[in-house]
Amino acid sequence: MRISMISLRHAVVALGLVALGSVALAKSVPADQGLPVVELMPLVIKHEADLGLSPEQIQAMADYRKQAMPGRVAVQKKIQNLRGQLRMALLENHAEAERASLMQQIGDAEIEHFKGRERCVQQVRKTLSADQFAQLSKLYLDGLR
Repeated sequence: MRISMISLRHAVVALGLVALGSVALAKSVPADQGLPVVELMPLVIKHEADLGLSPEQIQAMADYRKQAMPGRVAVQKKIQNLRGQLRMALLENHAEAERASLMQQIGDAEIEHFKGRERCVQQVRKTLSADQFAQLSKLYLDGLR
């Protein structure tokens, strides 16, 4: 009888560890980073030559990326973390007030992300000529299809 009780304890502990591992994996996933409504910078980098960017424009874009990237990354990590928290709060049936608070925080963080993307588009628009921006916009929209 003693051997079976020890085995049972080991089995319960092992199942508990597996369950904890599953919960940890469910907390947040890369897809929880809010997808950008507009993402131009990768195309600016990829198509510098096609767009005919001047050295000054290239430098202005590099300077902006250096300045803006830490904030953008932080907001995306915040969204990812909050969504993971909400996922677990829903699955674990936390109090409605806690779930509502997390939803509000996610909404606020998403708006912060949208505003950052808006600032990026404005910076690109300010740095590129009207023709370059039109060409970049077309490249972006064609990539969405």
